[in-house]
Amino acid sequence: MEPGPQPLILRQWKNHLPHDVVLNILATLPVKPLVRFKCVSKLWDSSITSPNFISTHLNIVNNKKDDNDHAYLIQTCIRYNSPKIPITRKVLCFDRTFDSLFEYSVPSVFDLNTSFLIGSCNGLVCLAQLRKLTAASDAIYLWNPSIRKFKRLPDSCSSRKAFWLSPGLGYQSKTNDYKVVKLWGTPVVAEVYTLSSDSWRKVEISLRAKVVVTRIEPYPFPLFFSGALHWFAYHSEGERKFLDPTMILLFDVNNEKFREMALPDGDKLIVQYLSVFKGDLAFISCGYPENDDDLQSDSQQCFIWVMRDYGVDESWNKLFSIRFENANIIFFGCTENGELLLDKKVKEESEDGGVKIDESTILSDDTTIVSLDPETLHEKDLGILRYVTHIVTTFKESLVLLDGATGLSG
Repeated sequence: MEPGPQPLILRQWKNHLPHDVVLNILATLPVKPLVRFKCVSKLWDSSITSPNFISTHLNIVNNKKDDNDHAYLIQTCIRYNSPKIPITRKVLCFDRTFDSLFEYSVPSVFDLNTSFLIGSCNGLVCLAQLRKLTAASDAIYLWNPSIRKFKRLPDSCSSRKAFWLSPGLGYQSKTNDYKVVKLWGTPVVAEVYTLSSDSWRKVEISLRAKVVVTRIEPYPFPLFFSGALHWFAYHSEGERKFLDPTMILLFDVNNEKFREMALPDGDKLIVQYLSVFKGDLAFISCGYPENDDDLQSDSQQCFIWVMRDYGVDESWNKLFSIRFENANIIFFGCTENGELLLDKKVKEESEDGGVKIDESTILSDDTTIVSLDPETLHEKDLGILRYVTHIVTTFKESLVLLDGATGLSG
């Protein structure tokens, strides 16, 4: 089918402007019109899908001072009261103020009911199907929802059985490349996938003498920050074995070296997360304090630590200690402005005036997603019910994968 008549402005660009000037103008445009403009001519198609143009467009997007296009990508699942109805997972995109919601159409090949959003980087989303017991059998996908393209990663180079898997997505700025790092097994084995070579290879985890990483906390999924992926890790040192996560394990995607980072030395609760709080690495722990004398209140606490000088263990600083009365909360992210994003369920009072605790309803249909300013404790209900959130990650549209991968029909 021949393309229809071209708009006047496009004909003028083709006839009166040098091609390099046209490309400079195109590189400043949003993703959707660029995908449409591929149909103008074979020259435009080859130019827009070239790695150099994709990289130039990405740099312009990332260097914009006006971040009105900033968004949050959230994977949620709907829980129904009837056990006969399966849990339905969705990938939702919010604008930076959480006033606008858009649901991305997820390719059916992902089997979203068994897939988890691992992370997002430069508009590229990593999804993993974690359902089997071998490291090679769990499919991992790279997906760009903005251009409706995805790529299934090749199978792992190992078939060793593993009862858990913890992959993460990172960006290698020096070579403009993307890497998926997969940690699994006991002791931990590391494999790295590189998009440019489309292949996996094993990488040695080498730390201090006699230190062995025995296990990785599979959830929350690793955080990509400052050029490195971060996991909570268990380890042994000689004959000593540690039964709790005792360190943060880092993988630098540029030099492909592992190193360790200490956790804050202070109050910690049972549920722990890593996030980015106003540009700093943050350690956030939530739960019920063991030394809480008022057990009837059943209140949860949340501690927020930040690393003021990245990579310096002594620079951990506890900023906030927040108490939640008669509510179950689950932390799942921070906004650019430092607000906490939480799943929150207010507990009901029983007939005798006490707090009614029903663990089976903590993640029920009436869970509410809220944003909380930890300084003022101002809370905003985002108006989203019936969801249980697994992960939130910042997201900006890009053309990454436009020069390859599989397109979606329809």
